[in-house]
Amino acid sequence: MKKNLNNEGVGLFQAELFQLSLSEQQFLIMQIRLDFALFMATHFDLHKNQIIQINSMSDSFKSMLAEGIATTWESGQPINFYKETLAEDDVPDAKDIIMSDPNSPLMMMSSGNPIPLPLMILIRYRP
Repeated sequence: MKKNLNNEGVGLFQAELFQLSLSEQQFLIMQIRLDFALFMATHFDLHKNQIIQINSMSDSFKSMLAEGIATTWESGQPINFYKETLAEDDVPDAKDIIMSDPNSPLMMMSSGNPIPLPLMILIRYRP
């Protein structure tokens, strides 16, 4: 079942993702890398304006976003996702998508093994 593109929906999707077998996780990770817009449309119940916004993103931004999500999931971590939920403001030009650098520094563990910091995505509405 498709999830809503909100805090709860993304959290539920990621919880289900990490319950899948490794090969099933790898399949979904491959899908997001190949076609971010199709992945989102397949797995999330998107509003018309959300579809417009995803389709209007530059290819380089979609690729960077997809790669950051995929890399975070491959490390066994969920992305940090927060979306302000003002449905009446859910229009493409009224919000900003802010994300951490997908090439962010690694977190060093006491074992000496570095792991990537999880990607952070914030969707906020402009006043």
